[in-house]
Amino acid sequence: MSPLGGRLQLSAAGFATFLAQDLAFDPEEGRLEKVGPTRRAGAAVQLIARPLPWLVAAGSVTYVHAVLRAPPPATAENPSPPYVPGQLLPYVPPVVVRADIGIDKDLALLKGRPLGLRVGLGYSYLSPRPLPYGQFADPVHLLDASAAVRWSVVEVGVEAFNLLARRWAATEYNFVSDWGTRPIPSLLPARHFAAGPPLSVMGTLTLHF
Repeated sequence: MSPLGGRLQLSAAGFATFLAQDLAFDPEEGRLEKVGPTRRAGAAVQLIARPLPWLVAAGSVTYVHAVLRAPPPATAENPSPPYVPGQLLPYVPPVVVRADIGIDKDLALLKGRPLGLRVGLGYSYLSPRPLPYGQFADPVHLLDASAAVRWSVVEVGVEAFNLLARRWAATEYNFVSDWGTRPIPSLLPARHFAAGPPLSVMGTLTLHF
């Protein structure tokens, strides 16, 4: 970590992992399956800024290059699994971004006690995640916010998640499936997903002792 003038903090780290036998979720089987040897290499950078005593901003970026280093293990159903050197590991987003800004400030004195305001805004981004059969999931953009007022031991606030009410997939898969609606079952892979939470707003009441 490197302090920059006392008001900025910058940290960076690199990483690499090598697994002789990695696991990934197989939606067709409904369980984790062996996918063969893998390598993950990347870096993470974080910046924290405090330009004012009551204002803080933070941002981080993580990049990872996750690949298969050899074909997946052969099975009776698939004795020769397809493999391309440098094939991306499914479901691992190459880029993850998070940014936050927060305000924590006393506004005034009320009956001799400070009346404080706390406001926060956060943004998350997931880059397109690789899927089987050469497909990619849609990118994810999410915005969250919170606000609270505190006086004495009582704090009343509100928190909002997915503030832009985006329709997004928490998980996406791509595999061959058929609902038995045709005489000849389809052998084409189809996109499946689990929907992410919609816009959610919650009120909070906190007592500080």
